[in-house]
Amino acid sequence: DPGAMNYDPEATIDDGSCYYESYYEVDIGWTGESQLLIFQDSITSLEVGDEVGLFDTSGLLSDQTCDGIYGELLVGSGVWDGDQLEVVGIGSIDNCAWGGFQLSGYVEGHDVTVRVYRHSEAQEYSVDLTLSVGNGLYGDLMIAVSEMDLSPYVAEDIYGCTDPGAMNYDPEATIDDGSC
Repeated sequence: DPGAMNYDPEATIDDGSCYYESYYEVDIGWTGESQLLIFQDSITSLEVGDEVGLFDTSGLLSDQTCDGIYGELLVGSGVWDGDQLEVVGIGSIDNCAWGGFQLSGYVEGHDVTVRVYRHSEAQEYSVDLTLSVGNGLYGDLMIAVSEMDLSPYVAEDIYGCTDPGAMNYDPEATIDDGSC
C-alpha cells in the first residue's frame, strides 16, 4: 500500500505488515475515569489495520477551567488486528462545584459513538453497533460489541466563525454563525 509508512515499492506480494500514521490521535489527558469497550473477534466488517475511534458528540471540552464547553470529542482509539480489541475511553471530571476545575472527556450517560478509519480506502465510516453486553451509554460497567455496520461518514454542520481574517476564525466551522 503506497499510503503505508513502511511501503516497499519492490514488494510484489502484500505480507500484511503495512502500518500507518494514526488517524485517531487522542489529545486529552488521563483523568482516572474510564469506559471499557470490547470489540469481539466475531466482528466481520473490520479489516486488519482499521482504526476504531470512540467519541462523545457532546463531551466535555473544557480542561483545567470551569468554562463548561461541550462538543464532539475523541476519547479513545485502537487498531483492529483481527482479534478481540479492547479500547478504553477517557471520562470527564467536573470539580467546579467544590472550587476545582474540569477535565476533558466523555460525559456519563451520553451515547457512545464509534467511527472507523480504513487506511486501505482512506475513508472514515460511521458505525451502527450490535452490542452483546451493555446499553451503549458511557458509564456502563462494560460494553461488548459483537458486530458493526459501516457507512461512509458525513460530518455534521459545525457552526462558528468562517471568516479566515477574523480573530475568532474556526477552521472546522462549516456554517457561519455570525460571531466573527
